[in-house]
Amino acid sequence: MVNSQLHINSTLGDLELKNASICLTDNVLTAYSLFEKDKTTPGLILLKDGRFYGMLSKSRFFEIMSHQFMYDLYSKRKISHFFEEDNSQPYLILDSFTTVIDATNEALNRREPDIFEPVIVRCVSDEYRLLDFYQLLVAQNKIQLIMNGLLKQANEFKKEVLAIVAHDLRNPISAILGFSELILEIDEITQAKELMRHISRMAFQMDDLVKSFLVSTINDSMELDLELSSFNLSELMIPVIKSFEYAAEKKGQKIIFETVYYPVNIYSDKLKIKEVVENLLSNAIKYSPENKEISLSLQVIQSFGVISVKDQGPGFTETDLKKVFGKFQRLSARPTGDESSTGLGLYIAKKIVDKLNGSLNLQSEQGKGATFTVSFPLPVELKADELTCDMAVDQG
Repeated sequence: MVNSQLHINSTLGDLELKNASICLTDNVLTAYSLFEKDKTTPGLILLKDGRFYGMLSKSRFFEIMSHQFMYDLYSKRKISHFFEEDNSQPYLILDSFTTVIDATNEALNRREPDIFEPVIVRCVSDEYRLLDFYQLLVAQNKIQLIMNGLLKQANEFKKEVLAIVAHDLRNPISAILGFSELILEIDEITQAKELMRHISRMAFQMDDLVKSFLVSTINDSMELDLELSSFNLSELMIPVIKSFEYAAEKKGQKIIFETVYYPVNIYSDKLKIKEVVENLLSNAIKYSPENKEISLSLQVIQSFGVISVKDQGPGFTETDLKKVFGKFQRLSARPTGDESSTGLGLYIAKKIVDKLNGSLNLQSEQGKGATFTVSFPLPVELKADELTCDMAVDQG
């Protein structure tokens, strides 16, 4: 039986290994009874003076049995009768941390008579186990299917990226080229400055799009590397809010921050959580109309630090709610200040939160804004009924 939780880097230690051994001094009848007791055993580990000596495969054992029919062969002769003193049998011995892919290549490169023999697996405890050759092939086949699926996803991702680039980069590039030509034709400094502002805005949109693609590609192509440390979640929030002062001020918006007055200590990845909060706050500013309030709060509920971001934007439709955390999703809402949107931000945020064993939820009704809530487990339980204090960060 092959472990159903295989992945492309699975090792022999992830497979079901057989632990069946016999001493060289035991007789053939003992070996026969062991094979009959567990018919899935591919062979027996041979021990000499309690240490590993070799392996007797099931196929070789019964091949020997088919050539001789004397009663004393079954009842009196010892296993050592079938082995030379120097034990020159060609065994394939691999460590348990050998990947299934490498092990399969090693097994298939054996000489023809031995290619179907079991693989001997040396475990960390210096014990030896057996792996059936056909079980190894089944595991390799499953991993190959997984790899084919990943390649298919990568190909689909490439198509999506090309489609997005063709659509979202073509317009700003055309605008930049057009504005640049106009600058060359006019003499008025004021008009030139206005056109330069348009060019700058378009360039920032393109830069934001490219950076989002890069982050998404990196996150999809490898495991998220976490840098865990202890820090105060409350202290993390203030600089994030400050960094969005200018963006909110341009739209006449105000960020209201409500937090508990005591430290909310957490053991997690500080930069990754900061990235999530930045994403949610950026979206709230981006999709909220001018002169509106955006509420940001930090609470402790049971043993979780809970961050909420509430906006007064257009909210989400029922269709939006089903795909809001997907990749490259085009939702019904549009930025209110002509900002760019790649459809990757919430996808990346959700992936980070899941990796940190947290949860990211959305409550929204079309026309009534949206509230994103992120919860992270705390290392120690804090009181949930502590008093809170309000701190308003005015944006103009």
